[in-house]
Amino acid sequence: MKKILFILSLVILTSCGSTAKVAQNEVPRYNANFDYTPPERANPRSADITIALLNPVFADKNPNLRVQPYSTFIENMADDFEEMLIAKGFSLRGPFKNRDEMVYGDKKNSDIALEIRISLKDEGNLQLKKQTNWAQAISKNAPNHYTVSGTFYHFGNIIIEATDPFTGEKFWKKTISLPRKEIMAQGNKTWTGKPTPRQLMSEDTGVYNPTAKALEGYYQEAIKTAWRHIDVNEMKMIKTEIQKSKQN
Repeated sequence: MKKILFILSLVILTSCGSTAKVAQNEVPRYNANFDYTPPERANPRSADITIALLNPVFADKNPNLRVQPYSTFIENMADDFEEMLIAKGFSLRGPFKNRDEMVYGDKKNSDIALEIRISLKDEGNLQLKKQTNWAQAISKNAPNHYTVSGTFYHFGNIIIEATDPFTGEKFWKKTISLPRKEIMAQGNKTWTGKPTPRQLMSEDTGVYNPTAKALEGYYQEAIKTAWRHIDVNEMKMIKTEIQKSKQN
């Protein structure tokens, strides 16, 4: 049904620019399960509520979250929220990248706008270990080679808000905690020069795979909790509140 994964803000390695790498034995990428199947399905449109869905976004402006596995994590979550809402009997408009993408007709014909933001923090860091090689023994100007390993942690929350499709006024909010997860990485590449965080995640499965496995756990926890919190009867009350606010 979907794609594959999500990425980290390693509090490390401030080196900039690209670096060459010396490949060792390749380890396949872990194919994380960023997919959710609703446990039950109501009759189509039985809720009598039309929701304008805004695609989930990362709340933190961290460029490292734009690469896999983080990028696939967020893309798949958009797909699964759409499937979840339909399974609960809601009618759907969108999903939209943001509120500005909604035209007048989208806002007018929607009862509620649903916005999802993921705040993902990290703590700890990875360490570079310099590797000695024959070239350095011959020349002091030879480039340094490094491997990477260490332990870091992810934590944060997912925020779901029901808002007025026209004004963006908030009428309902749920926060789903993402508990602190330990990620132990042991790089399987030797790098010529210091790699950037994006390179480590993109090219070293010794970093990518444990991160992907941690995100897989977050994904299932978050979607299952969202399923429990997004209740049709509660959304009907919110629909009424939004309608009343427009009459004042």
